[in-house]
Amino acid sequence: MKQKHLSLDEREIIEEMLKNNFNLTQIGEKIGKHRTTISKEILNHRFKKDYFQYNTYFANCIHTDNCENAGTKWCKHSCKNYKEKECILLNNPPYVCNGCSKKIGCRLSKYYYRAKDANNEYLSFRSESRQGIRLSKDEIYEINNIITPLIKDKNQSINHVFINHPDLLYFSKTTFYTYANNNVFSFRNIDLPRKVKYKPRKDNEKRRSRAEAMIRMGRTYKDFLDYISLHPEASIVEMDTVEGVKGGKVFLTLLFRQYNFMLIFVMNHQTMEEVEKVFVNIRKTIGNDEFKRIFEVILTDNGKEFFNPISIETDYTTGEILSHVFYCDPSASYQKGCIERNHEYIRYVLPKKSSFNNLTQDDCDLLASHINSTYRVILNNKTPYEVVQSLISIDIIDKFNISYIKPDDVNLSPSLLKKGKK
Repeated sequence: MKQKHLSLDEREIIEEMLKNNFNLTQIGEKIGKHRTTISKEILNHRFKKDYFQYNTYFANCIHTDNCENAGTKWCKHSCKNYKEKECILLNNPPYVCNGCSKKIGCRLSKYYYRAKDANNEYLSFRSESRQGIRLSKDEIYEINNIITPLIKDKNQSINHVFINHPDLLYFSKTTFYTYANNNVFSFRNIDLPRKVKYKPRKDNEKRRSRAEAMIRMGRTYKDFLDYISLHPEASIVEMDTVEGVKGGKVFLTLLFRQYNFMLIFVMNHQTMEEVEKVFVNIRKTIGNDEFKRIFEVILTDNGKEFFNPISIETDYTTGEILSHVFYCDPSASYQKGCIERNHEYIRYVLPKKSSFNNLTQDDCDLLASHINSTYRVILNNKTPYEVVQSLISIDIIDKFNISYIKPDDVNLSPSLLKKGKK
């Protein structure tokens, strides 16, 4: 029998199954819950355990190999460049180390899920959430002064604001929305970033030509899945275009799927020739070896601008194949859903029917920098700019003209590109 809240017994089952390396789907089936419920339960109630070694100055820093403070007492607590090295496996399910076979010898900080702690934490939260508004006038005044400009003027997401102001917003996001609904703050629901709206899918009565069908041979979505099964570590890049006004400039967007890191390039027209120019420039900028490594697989839709895959994959000067282009099934853009969702951030700044005609590549780089500096729940509350550094070096990121934007300076409103307004 399904219940609204997880019980202690169910949480103990979750803990035991995590210890024995069952996946989230299997755990959900065992207790009659969806896997997303299990995922949220683990992420909301896991706790961090820092690595500790007695009588040593060892510190987990990403700069350990080339820092003069490495191994000294200054490393962790005094070095301004200190940044903790984290296990990349924690960014993916099950998000904890309960069943990890390498945890005993691991020197990185760990996350664990414990049923009793999770249950006590949940009961405490539920009790507090039912006691009404628990903010003083001074607290409401302070939140209004700091948070309102970030939401109303810069269109920052609630998740981004929460991550960067934990001392100020010490309550849950659910409580935050409740306060907003009850008009506790000066901003209202209408000021929060809009929800994504999907138009009904149009029926396409046009039949695909034989030539187009031939292009897709060996490049279908099934072929993509087959390639990934044989190369599970391959870097996957989703590709799409974003239109401004009809007949004007368009954006070519490239998204590194695992990291939600997006590049934006302006094109004068939505054509194969313009797409080819972008990829020729990318290869010149970062070199063939780096291009081959980070653009190993490119997944796109069936737009005519992408129907010259050879020009995307191949270096014409050497004839070397550097990448592999695959196409989603017709009318199945959800197969590259990551980039579709990321386009929402572009539309915060440039709503539909905005003209891109007076925008430059510098504008696109600025827009991409702000988007990539936005904290994401799906990335374990980190920014794409941070997590992509496990794939792309800072030097390459700099060559793409993407820079880090400080949390409170992130701006996802039309004011970011004033000249981009229609």
